[in-house]
Amino acid sequence: MMKKNVRRAAAVAMMMAMILSGCGKSEESAAPAAADAAPETKETAAPEETAAQAPETGDAADQDLSGKRAVLLVKKLSSSYWTELEAAAKDKCEEYGWTMETLCPVTADSNEEQIQLLEQSLLDPPDVYLLAPADSEGITPAIEKINEAGVPIINLATKITGEGLEYVTFVGVEYYDIATSAAEALVDLLGGEGSVLILEGTTGSQTSTDIKAGADDVFAKNSGITVLDSQPANYQRQEALTVTQNLLQKYPEVDAIFASNGEMALGAAEAVRQAGRDGIKICALNCSEELVQAIADGKIAFTADDVSWKMGEQASVAAMDYFKGVTMEKERMQDAVIVNEDNLSEYKAKYGIQ
Repeated sequence: MMKKNVRRAAAVAMMMAMILSGCGKSEESAAPAAADAAPETKETAAPEETAAQAPETGDAADQDLSGKRAVLLVKKLSSSYWTELEAAAKDKCEEYGWTMETLCPVTADSNEEQIQLLEQSLLDPPDVYLLAPADSEGITPAIEKINEAGVPIINLATKITGEGLEYVTFVGVEYYDIATSAAEALVDLLGGEGSVLILEGTTGSQTSTDIKAGADDVFAKNSGITVLDSQPANYQRQEALTVTQNLLQKYPEVDAIFASNGEMALGAAEAVRQAGRDGIKICALNCSEELVQAIADGKIAFTADDVSWKMGEQASVAAMDYFKGVTMEKERMQDAVIVNEDNLSEYKAKYGIQ
């Protein structure tokens, strides 16, 4: 680990304004965040050589690994997707006797602000970074500097794909795969026929691109499905409400809405309710107490839980494993779950819903 040459207090003061203002609840999720969340259609695996090697540690049982400091970089903190991820990562860090600092951009999904935050954090480097980039390749300049500083990176949620970049392991899910699973479930629910609207996330973000590609591929393979329109609503509930209201006025016959995260699904559900078109089936990605309640109330048909909390927890676990000298896999993938009437009771119990 590189020698820390600058006093921590100075670095914290420099970052405080962006951290505090950027971590407010003023903007929304990704699946994206739900998630929240760059080019391409399906995230490509990083080259084999990008996985950083664990340090030489000797007998892990004799080491005191407490007192470490982790920095978590997220895309936003304005949805349950990211707050659950942050909380789980922090809980696990505290269990280890570590401290964790969270960085998030003022503008949701801003690659430029993420780069600035990371560069500023290097004035007083942490022991480990837990990074969820908004742009798989756009984050490259900051990752190069972290690599030069010798600070290990646990990559989570969205893969770092820049050539030659090093990170310990990737903890996440494949949003392309989650989207295909959700779209297939929606096709089944419609009996293979129907007219669908798609609510996209943030145009250009990696997660949004992958979700859109997955849904498009499934609907294109089913001749009985017609995609009437596909519009971005930027993972925000109010924007989704407005977009859906306009689309419902434009299209008198709509059978289903594919929403790329939970916040947009809830906005769409309100627009459907206001229009008196309760027969429209809505599916979502992400999971939260409010989404589970909406499924129980019949407002939403189902959601694909992308287990953000588990990603946060397992990112911290991966960091500890690294310091213990555990042999690290290149990826630690988490399995998504379709939440519907079949397993709703489990999720109601998780969130304490009666």
